[in-house]
Amino acid sequence: MPFLTETDYEVQIRNWIRQIIIQRKEDVQHQAELAAQAEMESYLRQRYNVAAIFSAAGADRNALIIMYMVDIAIYHLHANSAGDVIPELRIIRYNAAKEWLKAVAKGDISPDLPEKPDKEEGGEGTGSQVIEFGSNPKYSERY
Repeated sequence: MPFLTETDYEVQIRNWIRQIIIQRKEDVQHQAELAAQAEMESYLRQRYNVAAIFSAAGADRNALIIMYMVDIAIYHLHANSAGDVIPELRIIRYNAAKEWLKAVAKGDISPDLPEKPDKEEGGEGTGSQVIEFGSNPKYSERY
C-alpha cells in the first residue's frame, strides 16, 4: 500500500496541475513517490526505523514526512515532464526538504519518529558506540 494518498497532494498542488505533470499516468506518480521515499530513507535510515515510518497509515503518519515526501515527489514529477522548466517554488521546496533531511541525519533536528532499535532489544544495531581518537599533549624534551 502506498504511503501517500491523493489527498496528501491537495495541500501543495492543485489536482488539475498534478494531472498535467503526471500526464494522467498513475504509474508515473507512483514511481516518483517510490523515488522520494528511497531518497528520504537514505537520510533517515541511520537513526530511525524507516520500515515503521513508511508502513504507517492514516493519522499515524508523521505530517512533516508527508509534506517533504510530497515536495520531493512533485519535484521529480516536474523533472520528468519538463526538466529544464521546473518552477522555482518546486526547486526551493525540494532544497528545503533536502536540508531538513540532512539536519535530521546529523542530529540537529529530532522529529517525532520511531527510532531504530538497539542490538540488545533484538533488533539491528545502530552502531552507536562512541570511539574517540586523539593523543596526549606534545612535550618538548629540549633544555
